[in-house]
Amino acid sequence: MLLVGAASSCTDDWDEHYEVMTPATGSIWQAISEDPTLSNFQAVMKATGYDAALGGSQVFTVFAPTNDYFTEADRDAVIQLYNQQVENKVKTSRNTAIKEFVQNHIALYNYSASPAAPDTVISMMNGKKMKFTSSSFANNAFARSNVQTGNGLLFSINGQSTYSPNLFEYLDKDADLDSVRNFVYNYNNDRFVASESVPGEIVDGKINYLDSVTVMENDLMDYYSMLYAQLNDEDSSYVMLAPTNAEWERLLNINKQYFVYDKQVAEKDSFEYLHPRLAILRGAVFSATDNKNILTPGAALDSVQATVARPYSLRKLLYGSYDKKFYVYDRPNTAGGIFSDAQDIALSNGVLKKTDNWKIKRSQTFMTDIVMEAESTSTLDSLNIRSTNNPRGNTLPAVVRSVPSDSKFYDKVSNNRYIEISPSGSSNITNALFDIRNVLSNVQYDVYVVFAPAEAGDSLASQSQRLPSLFRASLQCNDINGFPYYIKEAKSDGTSGDMSPVYTNNDLSRSPNNPPTAYWKDRLSPKDGVSVDSVLVGRFTFPTSSFDLENAQVKMLIDGRTSNSQVNAGTHTRTLRIDCIVFKPVYNPEDK
Repeated sequence: MLLVGAASSCTDDWDEHYEVMTPATGSIWQAISEDPTLSNFQAVMKATGYDAALGGSQVFTVFAPTNDYFTEADRDAVIQLYNQQVENKVKTSRNTAIKEFVQNHIALYNYSASPAAPDTVISMMNGKKMKFTSSSFANNAFARSNVQTGNGLLFSINGQSTYSPNLFEYLDKDADLDSVRNFVYNYNNDRFVASESVPGEIVDGKINYLDSVTVMENDLMDYYSMLYAQLNDEDSSYVMLAPTNAEWERLLNINKQYFVYDKQVAEKDSFEYLHPRLAILRGAVFSATDNKNILTPGAALDSVQATVARPYSLRKLLYGSYDKKFYVYDRPNTAGGIFSDAQDIALSNGVLKKTDNWKIKRSQTFMTDIVMEAESTSTLDSLNIRSTNNPRGNTLPAVVRSVPSDSKFYDKVSNNRYIEISPSGSSNITNALFDIRNVLSNVQYDVYVVFAPAEAGDSLASQSQRLPSLFRASLQCNDINGFPYYIKEAKSDGTSGDMSPVYTNNDLSRSPNNPPTAYWKDRLSPKDGVSVDSVLVGRFTFPTSSFDLENAQVKMLIDGRTSNSQVNAGTHTRTLRIDCIVFKPVYNPEDK
């Protein structure tokens, strides 16, 4: 069925070009069997079941090494490998003997060599590309060529077609990369392809398939949030930086502290396995299409960007500045660059750079700035608005403002939008809760609230609207048991500050407590009310990670603190105009 599936993917024009119909009779299998110089190759074809395919109606071109170049010892080694993997229940499509020898010498359709034929590259059954000229195949001269049969062409060659693994396959061949291999291969899965399978009888409303075709997929390679690189695609070209086993363990032991999830996270075990490891590799794969000259040895590259790097146009939205370039590395080939000291291994779809001296820093990859847009529905958790069920509500509904393109604040306000919240009465204060996502555990963050001036959304804003406003903020997070706590600033050694439960006795059915006075940060004020202002709330370290979780665990509670006397004196406004909330990691020397 693998042969049928491959054949059905080609166009009629392709078939007409390569299926050269001749009056020749007999099959390729018959021609191989009648040639005594191909007896060793014949034995392998029969042992692996390819005698049936080569004796059928499907059209092939076969490049068979003669006995002088494919000895009895070679024959026995291939057959033994095939049988061992059959015994170990390795799928036929993954059997090394078939992939690396049998299919490395067989192509679908007719490929005829003639004196006038230009040099070309043909695709073998295993997807590998081989050089094919009028006198040779894979740099092996023809002993006989263009032997026509009823189902294709047979060539005898003076040599074997060397199998070149791709990046994905090579991980399974280098003992120094066992750790990388085990992690990547852990996400292999087989997807059933009904359209290419042979249906049988319907039993109890379900089709029983006589022959099932599956395709191997790998979740790490398929998704943008993972590696976003088809490392097994022969038509793509990549560079992959891979740490040796000892270096992998060193990096992993450091990364584990940043992905500690609380006990109530349903995916706790899988997340604590995935993310510390993915954090090593996610920024270590590079597309040759996106990185000019990356495959040129010794090229003076200004920079390279990983397959998961965000485009320039999104950097400000995601990280707060176009200058932030996570997963982008300057001068990779120079001393100290990420590729320096790495061993280059040329493969069929690119180059693997093996290293025991990892140069990619966490500050360049997963330890990113977190920018939460205040106006986003995924950020604004709730407002304390008066209702039937909440008679003590003290905050008006939020108003989202946009910055006009002709404003002097255009592109100075993040995403050119901000949220405006005000108290519902002269004696009330605003009360807003914001969700912060993808926070790492055991990382020190400097936390900022960024305010926009009234003039950003309205150039005709009155003088009273342009005044500064006072606010106070507190942060909450989950502890290791999954209960929400208010948290103080980080201690002097950078570890998490003291914590106070949000709910009495951790009873989430009760109304939340107000943060203790010592947990508020209420000494801060936007400086003038007429400029975009980043106000430092404090430095915090969180005991648990919310990275990649759907529900936010870190939250910020903001209250407006402008008093009636300040309003009456004309020095402050009670309206808060919040642009975004920013968490900036404080990097230690190793992270940098």
